[in-house]
Amino acid sequence: MNRERRLAGRDGYSRVLGFDILGLPPGARWLDLCCGSGRALLRAASWLDEDGVFVANFDAASLRLPDGAPAARRVLPALREAGFAYDSRARRVRRTGRFTGALPFRYLGADDRAGPNYTGQPAVHSYYESAL
Repeated sequence: MNRERRLAGRDGYSRVLGFDILGLPPGARWLDLCCGSGRALLRAASWLDEDGVFVANFDAASLRLPDGAPAARRVLPALREAGFAYDSRARRVRRTGRFTGALPFRYLGADDRAGPNYTGQPAVHSYYESAL
């Protein structure tokens, strides 16, 4: 979530997400949330109808293992196996249809000293361990 971002324009959500939020069809809903512990991403996808679409900006570079090593190479295959698509170039995760499962990771906490992310905004690193 970027409190400075607008719905449209040069730095708008439409540009970041790849579709015009103001042009959503009747009945569609827009939810702007910050994932925090990562549960928000899964929770939002669990609210979908069978033909509902979930799209979120998701920077996998912020995912970390307990030792601080990048976790994206472990987490992204699990997301794909769970039916999510990830576009690493656009840093966008997408899913069609309700998510009712779980991912094999446990959230450990976050470090707000990560520095700026690819947009230049302050970011956090989120730490996860395998739950298997």
